[in-house]
Amino acid sequence: PVPVLLLNAIARRSSRISEKLITLKTEHLLESACRKAGYIDWGDQGFKKALEALLLSVSLEGKLTFFGRFTLRQFLTDNLCNRLRIIETVKRFPEIGQLKILQPIFITGWYRTGTTYLHNLLATHPHLRAPLFWELRHPCPDVDPRKVDSQKIIRKVRRTGRIHRYMSPGFSVAHAMSAEKPEECLHLFENAFCGTTGFFITEAKTYAWWLLHQDVQHGYEFYKMQLQLLNWQRPGQQWVLKWPYHLWHLGTLLKTFPDATIIHLHRDPGEAIGSVCSLAAIARSSFCTSIDDTALGQFWLDYNEAGLQRGFAAREKADADQIVDVRYPDLRADPLAEINRILKAVDLDGDIVWLNSLQANLKTQPQKKQISHRYAPSQFGLDPGKMR
Repeated sequence: PVPVLLLNAIARRSSRISEKLITLKTEHLLESACRKAGYIDWGDQGFKKALEALLLSVSLEGKLTFFGRFTLRQFLTDNLCNRLRIIETVKRFPEIGQLKILQPIFITGWYRTGTTYLHNLLATHPHLRAPLFWELRHPCPDVDPRKVDSQKIIRKVRRTGRIHRYMSPGFSVAHAMSAEKPEECLHLFENAFCGTTGFFITEAKTYAWWLLHQDVQHGYEFYKMQLQLLNWQRPGQQWVLKWPYHLWHLGTLLKTFPDATIIHLHRDPGEAIGSVCSLAAIARSSFCTSIDDTALGQFWLDYNEAGLQRGFAAREKADADQIVDVRYPDLRADPLAEINRILKAVDLDGDIVWLNSLQANLKTQPQKKQISHRYAPSQFGLDPGKMR
């Protein structure tokens, strides 16, 4: 948008001043969050190492505009405040830590393989509990979150969504995020700084590779704590969760949730990789001074290969009945058949009323006019044949 372009242009002429005004240093962010939240207990200190690695990568290769720096600082501070409040709440209500997350279902696979589509379908099952976007962004708005008016938080997330759509209208076409609909685990992992936002909205590739060589158990333990917290606030029988990036850390996921079922989606690399490159380019467009499309394509080609290798290595150690493979073309061609196959695998009743309602909704979906997410692998220097 023009106002942001003008702001960035002015800030470029006084970059030293703007960088001092908007500092991206660990100690400054921690101090700011403590003042804002009013608490000082950070829990497991592993998150600090991850935060420092992210900030170092951003400073060296992030290519942030003035607006990008401002947005990233706000985002990181909010996540730090989330962390402080979560830890304080669990201390005050120790029963939260005793809650069991039994037989959770995790949907994963490369980005752009239909994980969101499948998650939205399964989340409507009467016995399954999916996290909603508003509660993922604000899992603990107060030290006793049960006293907080959820509608107030929902309105806040909607306002933020309108700003995001104004800044990056193309993103909502590729991946719509509605306050009261299911969303991915990413947002809870950002409170431990083991998420992917840092290298989606900036050029921080070093941080992305750094994450793969770290023990992120602290991130998964904090993630589990947050699920317990959400379950304490709004109980559910069985969780259904999704995040493509779980594939890259599948071993840690299975260690944290040994009774989990993994639904692994698969799609033609030529389609999936081109699509995630387009999504990342759209995400960066509001925050970066420039985007190297060819480098972006090579990064996601290499990173997806690493994710697939790591995911299959972890699968070899899992029980045979823990993994359900779903092909993207099969899911799109006959979603109800794939849903029934998944329900059978997780030993969950189909519920005839729900299945009939789901079937009726699926029949009407093709009639809805939707703006398509358009991209070409060649834009990112990718050849579909070589990718396969």
